[in-house]
Amino acid sequence: MGKSSTGKMPRSVLIAMATSLVIAVTMLIAGCASDPAASTALAWSDPASSAASSPAASVTTVGATAFPQAASWKLAFSTSFPGTTVDTSTWDECYPWSPVTWGCNNFGNKNEVEWFQSSQVHVANGQLALVAQRTPTEGTDANGSPKEYACRSGMATTYPSFSFAYGKVQVVARLPFGTGLWPAIWLVPQDGTWPPEIDIIEHWGTQSTARSTLHTNSGQQIRGTIPFPQADQGWHTYTLYWTSSRITVYYDNELALNITKDIPTKAMYLLLDLADDSNAAGSCTGTMLVKSVKIWKAS
Repeated sequence: MGKSSTGKMPRSVLIAMATSLVIAVTMLIAGCASDPAASTALAWSDPASSAASSPAASVTTVGATAFPQAASWKLAFSTSFPGTTVDTSTWDECYPWSPVTWGCNNFGNKNEVEWFQSSQVHVANGQLALVAQRTPTEGTDANGSPKEYACRSGMATTYPSFSFAYGKVQVVARLPFGTGLWPAIWLVPQDGTWPPEIDIIEHWGTQSTARSTLHTNSGQQIRGTIPFPQADQGWHTYTLYWTSSRITVYYDNELALNITKDIPTKAMYLLLDLADDSNAAGSCTGTMLVKSVKIWKAS
C-alpha cells in the first residue's frame, strides 16, 4: 500500500489601492479562473457525500492538466452493502496471495502486526465494517510456521468477482484515526504481478494528512499528500479516474494526485483494508466503514 497527495490551494482576492497591486490581483484571479484541475474537481463532486473543505495545501501535478469528462463510461460494479452478511460471491475477506486457507496476514508489508480474518468483516445498516481489534491472534508466518499476531483486523477485495483496466472508482467511506491504524483503498493487478499498484488513499495513525500513490512498473513511487484532518468524521468520497494516459485522484473536492506518465495497463482489482503497524498500547483499535463502492469501465 502506498500514498501521495496534491491539493488545490485556496486563493483570496486582495483589495489594493495601488495600480501595481490591482494588476497583480487581476492576474491571480485570472489564473484561478483558468485552473482546469479546480473546475474539474467541482464538476465531478459528489453532492451525496458530506464533503468538507480541506485546509490549504500545495497542488502537485505530474505532467497533467484537467481530467476529461468521460460520458462514455458505463457503470460496471455497484454495491451499497445490503443485508447483514458479506456477499462472498462478490467479496473475498483475504488477500488472494495468502499461503494458507484460513486468515491471512499481509506478508508483503513486514511492519504490519495484524492478522486478517473473516470474523472482523461485518455488514449492517448498509455499511461494510472492517474492525481492528487488539486481541492476540494465532496465525502463521510466510513459511507456514505458527506465529502469534498482536491484533486482528478485516479486509475485503473484489478479486473473486471483478477487475478492470481503465475507468472510474468511487468509494464513500469513513476512515478511523488511532494509534497504528493504516486504512487503505487500493488496486493491484489481477494476474498476481507487482508492481504496478494504485493507492487511492492511505492514512496513518492520527496524522492530519492523507496520501495517494502510484507504484510504477519501474518501482518508482509518485505521491501526492494533502491535509485531510476530517477523514474520520462523516462520509467522504474517494474517486479515481484512470485512462490509458492519465491517473487522477480526488478526496471529496480536493485534487490529490494527477499523473500522465507510467500509467498502468493491466486489469486490476479493488482492495479495502484496515491494517496496523504499531504494538503500542491502544493501537489496533478502530473500524473502517464503507458505505458504497461504484466502478465505471471505459467502453
